[in-house]
Parts: sequence; structure tokens; C-alpha cells
Amino acid sequence: MRDLLQIGWLLSCLLLGPATATLADGAVAVPNAGFEDVDEKTGLPLGWTAWAANNTCAFTLAMAHSGVACARVTDTSSTVSQGLRSPRVPIAPGSAYSATAWVRVTELQAGGFALYLEFWRGDQRIQDTAVSTTRAGEWTQLRVDGTAPPDADSATLLVYGGSATVGEAYFDDIALSAAP
Repeated sequence: MRDLLQIGWLLSCLLLGPATATLADGAVAVPNAGFEDVDEKTGLPLGWTAWAANNTCAFTLAMAHSGVACARVTDTSSTVSQGLRSPRVPIAPGSAYSATAWVRVTELQAGGFALYLEFWRGDQRIQDTAVSTTRAGEWTQLRVDGTAPPDADSATLLVYGGSATVGEAYFDDIALSAAP
């Protein structure tokens, strides 16, 4: 049933446009934002894609902030980035947006873990803004704000360990909202 609801939401966004993706309180519906559903074929949170070809990210039941599941980003290389990107969601060009995520860093030898708000025009990422943390041992909320370029048509959120990062973090409860 949950899969049918997600498919219905995605179809309504595609057929009806951005107005259906923005809820009354300004929240933008990001599919599987709580990482509760898994893609049985990839082991990744359903709908999310791996940043790196040699992916070390996963869906996990180990340490959810809320619900029963979350996403784990493990980065064992100081030269290869790791991350998970959300499905694209339609946005209003020129509008301001705020993205949040809860992150719990459990191991950190170098670098930090980040949340990116990315804006797209077709298949081209045209702007991104990020916030990161090195805080370990407890859940921390990250927030990043950005204004969509006038020619942007969609946005994604990226939970990420950069190329200098070596460590492990759990991400949960992703949210995107339009500024009032």
C-alpha cells in the first residue's frame, strides 16, 4: 500500500506540477524523507541514489532518529566521497527554500558530514549550498537555506561525506520547505 501511495504522489507531481508538491505549511514532499523504505535490489533507501560508484551507504535499522530506519553513510577513503541523493522534487524558480536533516556522527577520523540543497535545470545541477558538522556522539540537526535560481525546475537533497571525510554517520528525518 505504501508503495502505491508513493507512486501516486510521484505521478501527481509529474502530471500536475509543483503546486502539488508544496503542502499548505510550505513543506515540500520529499519521497522517503525518513528513510523508512528500502530498495530490496540495492539495499539503499527507496528512491535515493548513491553518490559514488563504489557505494558504502545503506538503509539501516541500527540507529533511527525517529521511526524504525535511517540512512548510514560510511566513508573509509580520504579520496573518495560518499553520499545519498534524494529523488528530484519540483520547486518554484526564484523561491527561497530551507532544508533540514538530523545527523548522528558515530565515528570521525577526518573531515565532516554534510547536507546539501541542490537546484537543477533538467539534468544539470546549477547551484548547491551545504552545511556540515564534525559533532559526534549525538543527534544534531543541520539546516541549509538557499534560493532557487530563476531557471531551476527541481531540487534534491544530498547527505554526504566529502572526499576528505573518513568516518560514519547516520541521517534521518530530512525535510525541505519553501520560505513563507
